[in-house]
Amino acid sequence: MRALVLASCTALALTAAAGITGCSSETTNISQLKVGDCLKLGGTPDRPQATKSACGSPASNYRVVAVAADRAQCPSDVDSSYSLHDNTVCLDIDWVIGGCMSVDPRHVKDPFRVDCNDASVPHRQRATQILTDLDPPVSVDQCASGLGYTYAQRRFAVCVEDVGGKPG
Repeated sequence: MRALVLASCTALALTAAAGITGCSSETTNISQLKVGDCLKLGGTPDRPQATKSACGSPASNYRVVAVAADRAQCPSDVDSSYSLHDNTVCLDIDWVIGGCMSVDPRHVKDPFRVDCNDASVPHRQRATQILTDLDPPVSVDQCASGLGYTYAQRRFAVCVEDVGGKPG
């Protein structure tokens, strides 16, 4: 079971794949991105923006895990993808152990890095560990918190703990 599907990012990817992308001077040339690079993916479905950022930085919200000609060639369990022309980058959230991200449970907004102690930000989750080479079926049962995101095809899980910030 996929624990995380970022609908807003999927919408960005589908819009981009359909060729209805917006261009901006801030948009990175995705043909120059490689596996391991990080970026800030944002904007709107009709004007998506991808800007290369340092991994783990306040600006970064995704890490490139594969580069492909189109979304269909990405691993099935990636968190998102971004396509422009004949280039697609397959993306996972840029988790940092001990760091926090705000992940919208309704998957309307892109995830973003936050201060774990900033009570004004909803849906804060701290990454506690990344479990790799898991035997199928991949689950978060081995996470101390029992919470996390599974990546069944690539056989890993990101364990998280909720640190508060649920809207009142």
